[in-house]
Amino acid sequence: MRIVFELSGEHPSLPISEVISCLEGERIGYDYVDTFGSFLIINLKNGMDQLGKVCQRLSLSHFVDIFLFSSEPSKNDLLERAKRIKIKLSGTFRVRCENRSRERIDSLDLERSLGEIYAGSNKVDLVKPDDEIRILLSRERWLVCRRFFEIDRRQFELRKANRRPFFLPISMHPRLARCMVNLSGVRKGEKLLDPFCGTGGILIEAGLIGAEVLGSDVQGWISEGCKRNLEHFGIDDYDIQNLDVGEIGSFGKVDAVVTDFPYGRASTTRKEPIEKLYRRSFLSISDVLKHGSKLVCAIPDMELAKMGCEFMDLVEIHAFRVHGNLTRYICVFTK
Repeated sequence: MRIVFELSGEHPSLPISEVISCLEGERIGYDYVDTFGSFLIINLKNGMDQLGKVCQRLSLSHFVDIFLFSSEPSKNDLLERAKRIKIKLSGTFRVRCENRSRERIDSLDLERSLGEIYAGSNKVDLVKPDDEIRILLSRERWLVCRRFFEIDRRQFELRKANRRPFFLPISMHPRLARCMVNLSGVRKGEKLLDPFCGTGGILIEAGLIGAEVLGSDVQGWISEGCKRNLEHFGIDDYDIQNLDVGEIGSFGKVDAVVTDFPYGRASTTRKEPIEKLYRRSFLSISDVLKHGSKLVCAIPDMELAKMGCEFMDLVEIHAFRVHGNLTRYICVFTK
């Protein structure tokens, strides 16, 4: 069965990597089919019953759909194919169009025209339909799909730093934190460690997908604040300690490490040279990771990423512009 992911488009590579990492993390067999604009199509070999778990994890997609058919990028071709290709609807339905083609197209007209074809055997309900047919427009191809799942992206806004009982001015957006957790491939019940946990943004997202969360911070008052945040979001399966990164071996072996490395300000590194801190960190992290497990980290420049290659294999890197001239690099290493 072909599945279509309507990617958010807020980053050129992270949304695709997130989907693939979630599929692999949940042990779902698939073949990569194609990408049209910001629509990713995969062929699901098995695990349709597990697809819902993937959908609930995603942060950089809007919808997940079941592929019905495709057409050339023209209204006539789409409608002709719709007349020839029979689809079975559950009951009432509505049609919605998502235009990512960058062309001026009358989306409402497309919705009405396709709706008229299916209205012969099913009743239209624009408010609470049993089925939603989605027309996805790209420059190369138009896709017609049945909606399977809508990602609730509003939830991430409700977990932003200023919505937590304990927060610091600088904090990663929950959508990016969730994406980084997903890139690690961690599964429910597995152990995920953040050795620079700060206020707990990454651990909150890991805990909400069912991981056992472990965290440490060199400043005790911050690690205590992290505990308050985890409990605020109903996460009680945690172990947060006041430790230097060189002491994280006390946690034992873990299934994933996801962290946002310090930027290099004296307040977060205790005036330790940034190169020395990173080298110690990569060494400690490689020691606690299980063989074959992943480190996903945000770092400030590529030279520091190269340092990580001395200890682990770098398999992915994504440049992520935070604001102005500040760019972070999301790196995925494998032990």
